[in-house]
Amino acid sequence: MNNINLVGRLVYDPELKYINSDKALCTFCLAVSRNYRNKYGIIPTDFININIWGRKAETLCQYASKGSLIAVEGALRIDKYVDKDGENRTRTVIYADNFHFLGHKNRNSDNSRLFEDVDLFEDVLNEAELSEDQVPF
Repeated sequence: MNNINLVGRLVYDPELKYINSDKALCTFCLAVSRNYRNKYGIIPTDFININIWGRKAETLCQYASKGSLIAVEGALRIDKYVDKDGENRTRTVIYADNFHFLGHKNRNSDNSRLFEDVDLFEDVLNEAELSEDQVPF
């Protein structure tokens, strides 16, 4: 089974393209923090490229922007291609099936009032630290 669930913040504004003039494709990068601190006290972060298609792509691009907190459900894909120099390359991308808005980093935005409760809950979660013994897997 190939199933990925991620929660993170958009690194940049999502980009919308239309393939063959009718299929919407939204590409974005999600910053996903790990659930521990390294020996320097820093929480490592992974930057994950994600694609989503269709009406969901249009909705995400319309309402999300850099810093938005979202959850993504999808599948991991490893795309193989040949670059312009003739070299074989691979690229790892998440192909999203669904997403959920969880919050927005900018509380001064027009839709900030929609996310106030979520942001307060997120602040509480960020303050909580788990040791490896408390992680259930």
